[in-house]
Amino acid sequence: MDFFEVKKLPHLAFDHNKIIQYAAKRLRAKIEYTNVVYSLLPKKFTLNELRTIYEIIFGKKLDKRNFIKKFKTLSLLSPTKSFTAGSRQRPARLYTFKYQKPEELKKFF
Repeated sequence: MDFFEVKKLPHLAFDHNKIIQYAAKRLRAKIEYTNVVYSLLPKKFTLNELRTIYEIIFGKKLDKRNFIKKFKTLSLLSPTKSFTAGSRQRPARLYTFKYQKPEELKKFF
């Protein structure tokens, strides 16, 4: 799956750019107080993949340690017994969301 920054999309036909801009604005607002980001990730994911999704949506870099600390305090994730494989880096633990349905949260960002 490929992700693209909304700011770097090519010109699209009709009013599709406006539609995408509006959808991105709504998504940024929605992930501030819900867990809907679960629908943008595979069932099992790394914390780095989770942070990358948030960085793409907000369009800015997030501090790795603070992000993970904040996210773990929300108690939304369950660690699995699985790790990533096939990369040159140290294997990363895979996580899943405890709830695969929209949940309202305290404001996160």
